[in-house]
Amino acid sequence: MPAGFLLYGANGFVGDAIARLAVQQGLQPILAGRDAAKIESQATELGVARRVFGLDDSATMDQALREVLVVLHCAGPYLYTSKPMVEACLRTGTHYLDLTGEIPVYEALAARHAEAKAHGVMLLPGVGFDVAPTDCLAMHLKQRLPSATRLTLAFYVQGPAGLPPGTQRTAIELVPYGNRVRRHGRLETPERAMKTRPIDFGDGPLPATQLTWGDVFTAYYSTGIPNIADYAVLPKGLRRQLAAMAALRPLFKWAAIRDLFKRGVQPGPTADERAKTVTHVWGEVEDDQGRSAVSRLHGPEAGVIWTARAALAAVQKVLAGNTSPGFQTPALAYGADFVLEAEGVTREDLN
Repeated sequence: MPAGFLLYGANGFVGDAIARLAVQQGLQPILAGRDAAKIESQATELGVARRVFGLDDSATMDQALREVLVVLHCAGPYLYTSKPMVEACLRTGTHYLDLTGEIPVYEALAARHAEAKAHGVMLLPGVGFDVAPTDCLAMHLKQRLPSATRLTLAFYVQGPAGLPPGTQRTAIELVPYGNRVRRHGRLETPERAMKTRPIDFGDGPLPATQLTWGDVFTAYYSTGIPNIADYAVLPKGLRRQLAAMAALRPLFKWAAIRDLFKRGVQPGPTADERAKTVTHVWGEVEDDQGRSAVSRLHGPEAGVIWTARAALAAVQKVLAGNTSPGFQTPALAYGADFVLEAEGVTREDLN
């Protein structure tokens, strides 16, 4: 029976961090990707096995997946990379995890629930910061107020660490899809772009901006709450950039325009910047009788550290035989307290 896991996209910015943490935790990932030189160098340094293949090489991909119980797919944008990997997982009976926050990918994977279940394969996307922590907080809040009909989630990255390069590129690819909220169980476009509201993450209210986050899709699956919106505290420069992208959205259907914006992608945060950064997550549920509940999470830097710890916690669950075939969310698969298994994460209930 296969054992162990394959880490695809291991030489990427976040993939490399996950590979190193996995080895520190005593795991033996098989590192994989399409760049032979980089994968070989990385695997040699870490003392682990390697496989080299592109996502268009189905024969080699199938051979590699048959060796393992689960793949942690870290090569985005998942709009383009998830489908061939998922199809290979279904062919080989391999469980699928990824780090996506892309709603079109969640939709595509959810549509394959019955097929995956028939193959005994778990499709569990979003095991990084997007969306494992927020998904678990959503379920925790639903448990606190079972009658909830509205869910609002928000996060605040406090410190010098910026977004990983892959996350920046994915955000540009998603511009044509526009903003989304969930109303009455349906995904809709909000009337007002860049809506703001004050949110207290622990040190007083901060202005948070409404944005599209994976929870408007996944939290509906996890909780059944029909009205969901996401917010984040954004630097002024990023808010201006997002506003400009929104105004130019029709142009972003052209790959040349997206490629032009990708030239401005910044290098990923350094280890020192990540160490000096913390992340706060806030959530509130309300019901139609005016009752509410608020809870917060506090944890490490989100894009790399929290993502790596959460993703490997999910890998460990699968390796231990804890799987649920079909499409899953982190909270559905492993419960509201799964988020607390990542080192450095705490939760508090406010009312």
